[in-house]
Amino acid sequence: MWWRRREQTMRLSMWMAMNGVTGMIGSLLTFGLGHIKGALKPYQVIFLFIGLFTAVISPIVFFVLPDSPTTAKFLDREEKIIALERLRANNQGTESKVWKWEQVWDVLLDPKTYLWFALLFVCALPSGGIGAFGPLIIQGFGFDQFHTILFNIPFGALQVIVTLIAAFVSTKIKLKWPVIFVLTLPPIAGASALLVLGRTPDLRNTLLGCYYVLSFFTGLQPMLYAWSAQNTAGNTKRTCTTGIVFVAQCAGNIVGPLLYTTEEKPYYHRGLIANLICWIILAVLALVTAAYLAFKNRQHANIRNKLGKAFVVIDASLEKHKDNRNAVANNKAFLDLTDTQNEDFIFVL
Repeated sequence: MWWRRREQTMRLSMWMAMNGVTGMIGSLLTFGLGHIKGALKPYQVIFLFIGLFTAVISPIVFFVLPDSPTTAKFLDREEKIIALERLRANNQGTESKVWKWEQVWDVLLDPKTYLWFALLFVCALPSGGIGAFGPLIIQGFGFDQFHTILFNIPFGALQVIVTLIAAFVSTKIKLKWPVIFVLTLPPIAGASALLVLGRTPDLRNTLLGCYYVLSFFTGLQPMLYAWSAQNTAGNTKRTCTTGIVFVAQCAGNIVGPLLYTTEEKPYYHRGLIANLICWIILAVLALVTAAYLAFKNRQHANIRNKLGKAFVVIDASLEKHKDNRNAVANNKAFLDLTDTQNEDFIFVL
């Protein structure tokens, strides 16, 4: 609703990189709050503090952040028109209050829907497991409870760095799949090392380093969210796809922690093997999705050619400066068409 497709990846990644900042600050807060002596247990103090902070911030976000440029109180009428017009090249339509059932069927019949679901599920499953059991995995290396909390700070810092660098590279090369594929490789290597290494005291630093290598997986989720969003048009279809992607993430986050049990400490072989398999599947699915999107682009190019339009066009939404010579005309940009209905829509690989 707000950003050109070129801008979406970095904006979304900046937002999700705050998970890493939260991890760093949260680790320090947890370390401090955990030392408070009183009637409440340490975990109760931590949960009450974070819950209260969330309750205070939520109303501010609700009233200050507008849903779209059309409802932004800080923009006048002319500025709202400009804000919408700059999105024309996206070919994704704009906010609509009309629910279109034909777009729901488009979602169900579109193979991309199931690719997005599978990608997010296999991405979220390791994330849920490591998110819940990460501190226990570190503790299994031989560190005490409070040092384990502090050792999560570098993990959060790496999350911020990896997420932002991945977004920058993706924006620069105007592609998602190479970045996603490369981001799966370090976690595969890190999980493999944790599986084969022992848990003797002399390996503590090596094990901790391997655990930090896993942090590269944190850059995957923003990439996948941006990838699915950039390749979905039509307000109803976009709403449904967002819901499906969110369900996939929640399902993965539910299943992930179930694969780790305290009986398997300190090795957690079942959880690490499951994570390893998920990252391998994710790498393969990224290639399959890219191939399918390339096929869809050729399909749209053939349709444009039959209609007398340009066969090869430039996607102005991914460019810094619009190239009027070969850019898509975008006459259907605001007709609330889906990506499959609009032959001018160009899929982002």
